[in-house]
Amino acid sequence: MKLRRAPLTPYPAAPVRLFAPAAVLAALLLAVLTALAPPAAGAQDQAVRGGDTLYSSTGAACPVAFNASRGADRYAVMQAPCVKDAGPVWYADPGRTIEIGRSDAGFPGGDSAVIRYTNPDYTYPSELSSGFGQPIPITHAAQPTVGAQVCAVSPSAGLHCGVVVAVNISISYPDGTVYHVFQTNVCAEPGGGGVSAYSGRAALGVLVSGNGNCTTGGTTFYQPVVEVLQEYGLSIP
Repeated sequence: MKLRRAPLTPYPAAPVRLFAPAAVLAALLLAVLTALAPPAAGAQDQAVRGGDTLYSSTGAACPVAFNASRGADRYAVMQAPCVKDAGPVWYADPGRTIEIGRSDAGFPGGDSAVIRYTNPDYTYPSELSSGFGQPIPITHAAQPTVGAQVCAVSPSAGLHCGVVVAVNISISYPDGTVYHVFQTNVCAEPGGGGVSAYSGRAALGVLVSGNGNCTTGGTTFYQPVVEVLQEYGLSIP
């Protein structure tokens, strides 16, 4: 499961001469109006957060789980099944015109991968895009424990919460086994995102698979993000 819109021509007007005080006032008014004006059409927040989608050179579109760092470099923690068969070059836009990074998959054995960000014009905050207001800050990673609250959020699927049901289990696939997975009763929708499991401001896991839906309930399985960070030598934030 890969969780995962005929001008008028005026008559020329006579030029208006402004005396110095009037010119200053006009300049100040222009500055105020410019500052208060809404962003121009097409203006974007040049940041990539957890929950945002990146686009590969070979067609795959995969959501970021969390942002992490190693030294001065920034990385996206991703789902390996989505990344592993995709090309190494990743883009910030569906048109694939803004290169954002290069990938390094890690499946099987783990169910995560990382993409190293390479575009200095973007920022990569340790946050999750919520889709309903301000981003959710993520300050550290933590191990899941049975009974602990856990939530998943995505711009498309919204926010869903539950508890950790089991830890340190294994899930087998035709192409490998994923170890040390934890299970939750947080629902997930096919193609609906929600790849990032977190609690408070702590990153917990990267979605492996799930069943059911958010109408009747379901089960989801996550790879602990602490293990992913250790595997790649990364940290949050």
